[in-house]
Amino acid sequence: MANSAPGVSINVNAAPSTSTQSSGGTGTWFVIGNASGIANTPVPVASIGDFTKYFGRLVSGQYTGRYTFTSGSVTLDSTTLYDSLDVFFREGGSLAYVTLMAPASGGSAATATLGTNVYTANSIGTWANNASGTQGLTVAITNSTVNSYTTYTAVISFNGTVLATSPGLFTELDIKNWINSLPVLSSLMTVATTTGSSALPSSGQTTTVSLTGGAEASTLPTFATNGATALAAITTAYGPGQISAPGVTDGTSYALLANHAQANNRVALLDGASGATASTLVSAVSTLQSACTDPSYAALFAPWIVVPGVVNTNPSGSVATTFSRTVPPTSFAAAKMAANDVANDCNVPAAGVINGSASYVNGLANSYSATDRATLNSTGVDVIRIVENTGQIALYGYRSCAFDPNWVYLNNVRFRMQVVRDFDNIAEAFVFAEIDGRGQIFAKLNGALSGQCQGYWMRNSIYGASPSLAFSVNTGPVINTPTTIAQGQINAQVNLRMSPFGELVTVNVTKYSVSSNIPA
Repeated sequence: MANSAPGVSINVNAAPSTSTQSSGGTGTWFVIGNASGIANTPVPVASIGDFTKYFGRLVSGQYTGRYTFTSGSVTLDSTTLYDSLDVFFREGGSLAYVTLMAPASGGSAATATLGTNVYTANSIGTWANNASGTQGLTVAITNSTVNSYTTYTAVISFNGTVLATSPGLFTELDIKNWINSLPVLSSLMTVATTTGSSALPSSGQTTTVSLTGGAEASTLPTFATNGATALAAITTAYGPGQISAPGVTDGTSYALLANHAQANNRVALLDGASGATASTLVSAVSTLQSACTDPSYAALFAPWIVVPGVVNTNPSGSVATTFSRTVPPTSFAAAKMAANDVANDCNVPAAGVINGSASYVNGLANSYSATDRATLNSTGVDVIRIVENTGQIALYGYRSCAFDPNWVYLNNVRFRMQVVRDFDNIAEAFVFAEIDGRGQIFAKLNGALSGQCQGYWMRNSIYGASPSLAFSVNTGPVINTPTTIAQGQINAQVNLRMSPFGELVTVNVTKYSVSSNIPA
């Protein structure tokens, strides 16, 4: 992740196998999919209720986030995205950023005019259109005139929920600037001055306008075609975490996600195709490895999971029904990682019956034999399975799709992400610091990095009987030379021995006769 000066550059590499050398929250899930709402804008969602708040629709008189409805020639379906987020939050996830995709062309954005301001939704579609007074974007302006002193109060609502209420504003330009300056509002719509005009409310009155005229494009966006634009909106500034497009299983999309993860210090969680055989999944990993820059930034999961049903939000008759749901496995994997990261470093695998067991998932769409599971694990496919004897459903594989054996273990891959985040936070405090002639600035950086590494060692995330065997930090004159100092550089070399995890536990039992002595 090389950056230009001024700034910080953190690079994590694996030493050769023959060598003798030794947050934003990392559990955040970045999710891309289709639903009704603002596109190409990451929206923070902390619950399934938040998803419904920002991406819900009125369907059959019911306001819901899980829907399938037809608008013109296009059928919008939020079920995959909704179900994936539902599993994520129920299984322990706490924060997701949801980014919808937009088609390259077609459709129109909803608008409304009040006074000399025109309010325009930031993406096409019917999502911003007012329906029955409870859906879409509305702008309400109240005139408060006291002793010939006029102020206006603006209230912006979306899907029946008030998003923001302005202080007293004096002019329409103030209203425009206020809306355009607030992230929560400017992400939904922009305000521009129009040559036309409609009357503002008179003293003591309120005028409410609703955005209308939005229309869907004739084709739905697909990740392979439109995902790159959505990914570009999820910049590095949003921090580390996992990136997924739930239910997307083609090679082009896998590569887009993996390359994004590498460029933005994230990990791509990929769904195997629903019902895929072992050979199909092995082929998918091979395709990814040849298509992306560094496959260690990606992990593939299978099979799809089964979760309890919900009340049917699109009832065709008078009685709503319930049903089970089959959901992409990345939702479960992302949730276990998020829950695990609350108390642990990323180097602790979110797998097995302790850290990878399901609490909400109650079934699997298909299963794999022991032979197939071994093949998939060695290939880099992480299988969700029912564990014998316990009966628990758990993530029972934790490998990346890496070629490089140094990055095969997914815990080390995710720990790499955490190390970059942690060291970036430390190093940022040294940007623009004076470089003194006594080496104090280098000693201070050494102490800060060593303290962080000491914490890793105490939590067993780096391997060694003592700290000196687990890590070393060098900020001495070998790497901070007169030349680098003259160039304004403050350099550090950190060496870590990242801890592996136990993937196979063997217990050998020997029977002794009653007349024999048991060896110590």
